[in-house]
Amino acid sequence: MKKIIIGLLVASVLTFGVVTPISINGQDVAYAKSKVTITKKEFNKIKNGMSYKSVKKIVGGKGELLSEVGQKGDPYYTYMIMYYGKDGISNANFTFQGGKLQMKAQFLLK
Repeated sequence: MKKIIIGLLVASVLTFGVVTPISINGQDVAYAKSKVTITKKEFNKIKNGMSYKSVKKIVGGKGELLSEVGQKGDPYYTYMIMYYGKDGISNANFTFQGGKLQMKAQFLLK
């Protein structure tokens, strides 16, 4: 069950994209992003099994909630958090289930 839920979250990110442009009249004008950014050094400090609270402490604040499955408090409640790098395109994704980090990925972090 755990692998199915994580697989669905990963598939949704791959299908819909990680970086969502903000468009006005069909013109991309900006990318939605959290005020808190992440570096590759911070990403490398984050390990599976950590809590979101621990991740926030390393990065310096909250990321952007990308998706969630289930209800908070349920043992299989799963959610994905994203942080952008300073360039607004590079990013890192973290998938939590049962309150612990299960999977992480990054794209072009420096």
